Amino acid sequence: MHDQNFEQLISRLEKTAQDNPQSYLFSVLGVALLGFMILGLVIGLSLLSVGLIIGLVALVVFSGGKALIFIAKLGKLIILLAIPAWTMAKASFTLLFSRFPRPTGRELRPDEAPELFTRLEDMRERMKGPRVHKVLLTDELNASIVQHPRFGLLGWEESYLILGFPLLQTLSEDETFAVVAHEYGHLSGHHSRMGGFIYRFRLAWGRLQEMSEQWNDWGSKLIARLFKWYAPYFNAYTFVLARQNEYMADQSSVELAGQQNAANALMRINIASRFEDEAFWPAINRRVTNEQEPCANRSALWAESLNTKLDAGMRSRFLEAASQRKTDHFDTHPALTDRLAAMGVDIGNAASDLGLPYTSAASVWLGANLQRVEQEFDQKWQEQVADNWRSRHNYQRERMQRLAVLQAQASLNQEEQWEQIAIIDELIPETDLLPLLNVLLQQIPEHASALFRRGSLLLERGDEAGVADIEKVMQADEGSILAGCEELWRFYKTRSPEKAEHYSKRWHERSEFLDEIKSELSGLPVDANLEAADLDDKAQESIRNIIRQHGKHIRTAYLMGRVLKKDGKVHDYVLAFETRRFTLGDKAPGIIKKMIQHEFPERTFIVHLGSEPYKRFRKSIKKLNLSPFQF
Repeated sequence: MHDQNFEQLISRLEKTAQDNPQSYLFSVLGVALLGFMILGLVIGLSLLSVGLIIGLVALVVFSGGKALIFIAKLGKLIILLAIPAWTMAKASFTLLFSRFPRPTGRELRPDEAPELFTRLEDMRERMKGPRVHKVLLTDELNASIVQHPRFGLLGWEESYLILGFPLLQTLSEDETFAVVAHEYGHLSGHHSRMGGFIYRFRLAWGRLQEMSEQWNDWGSKLIARLFKWYAPYFNAYTFVLARQNEYMADQSSVELAGQQNAANALMRINIASRFEDEAFWPAINRRVTNEQEPCANRSALWAESLNTKLDAGMRSRFLEAASQRKTDHFDTHPALTDRLAAMGVDIGNAASDLGLPYTSAASVWLGANLQRVEQEFDQKWQEQVADNWRSRHNYQRERMQRLAVLQAQASLNQEEQWEQIAIIDELIPETDLLPLLNVLLQQIPEHASALFRRGSLLLERGDEAGVADIEKVMQADEGSILAGCEELWRFYKTRSPEKAEHYSKRWHERSEFLDEIKSELSGLPVDANLEAADLDDKAQESIRNIIRQHGKHIRTAYLMGRVLKKDGKVHDYVLAFETRRFTLGDKAPGIIKKMIQHEFPERTFIVHLGSEPYKRFRKSIKKLNLSPFQF
């Protein structure tokens, strides 16, 4: 289902849910029932298959072997039935008993955070929900609750509360508990048992889809295709209910932690997330140039930055940006302003006192263990990024040295000017690039990279003049359409919804077109548009060398170009060959297997003209009057 169709279906269902809630709920129940029927059908067919196999064995045993005569007469028919029966049984066994990966993180024991576990038990009693079996700390500015089935699809689930350590450093104890109560509200279905059921069912189908993508045998692939067909409809029909469930989870958060704590948690997370992306990580990355090893106190730097770098002006700007986001059909989470409004909180009044909490949840809940936990996360982070950090350090030092050389020159040619701009943009982002870009564009008005960068900078500053630059690049280079539409959509989404919608639609059309190109490139149909290859001598010689290594059984080869039907400007290549006469056995599969291990100069399909369906290519070769490829 395309994004546009998905969005239209959700819009229709939202209207149904508003105008006729009972009809909508019946539709959701129907779609959920269809999901159970699909699972039941798959399992039923497998049980029937196993039953047939067991029945045949029992018939042989209880007939004293006489049934073997009857089975022998059926011969191939029994084999043809037994193979798919076994395959379906195996696929269903995989479905039922495959182990899902457990959530990962640093497990927090009750003795390390007794106050947290006391509040969790109190929350469970008040909301009448399932037990939280384990609490995991992760290195993310996020929180969630996950149910992990111990025995595949059959269940007996464990509940994991996953808390990001940076989140604990960012919020107060009561604000963090508001986040926990929200996540637990999903699981418990405190305000809607139906909502809780659909929430868990959506997670289960998500796991099934993820698991089915790993299946390889044909029986499992049939089940995976059935899942792939059903999942978009299930997601669309339950989308509205899932969004309503977000509001209900917020109600749980308000009831257990208080309105102000719940609202502050939402706003502070949005602010901290933008601060992390726009200020904290760029500051860490700037240290790479001068520091050969990753910093050892990153967790402490995060806590310190929240206190010293995230000032009132920055908080106000980030909150304003977050408040501009509108609720859309690609995320079940409503926009911040909608969630706050549902709580009865005015974002304008609530934002006045959002300084760093006096005491963070990390300090309260971890207490004396805080420093040890910080060290554990810092050490793990250092180990993960050390190799990449050192590599980037060496690269950036070389780039800075190159910049020094360029800046020392009396004059720069046009290529050197762009190189200087690119280095400054990469390594000294606080520099104002507009003067340098304007100088270059005066000399080369069609310089695509400079035009796009100038357009982006102007848009970042709220100057609509940047639109013309981006549009000019997109007209000249189709490869820039996705990036350009994304820039323009981001600029217009709060200024002109109509224009933002135009660029969103253009982005999706281009994305779908590229997906179709990718799909066509993934295979070689028998009716492909073939032409004489236009590879240069160097590329042809490279292919000759590959054939010489593995082509002792090749009699004749032909090199052709394949022009895509979707876009005549896109093409790849086909190497078609025939094996020598009077060779023992079919040598073609071995030849292809060996040749595809080599890197061809261009994307190339290798096919055997003696095998189906590529025998038909002989007519194309004759029609094109191609000469054999000399090797």
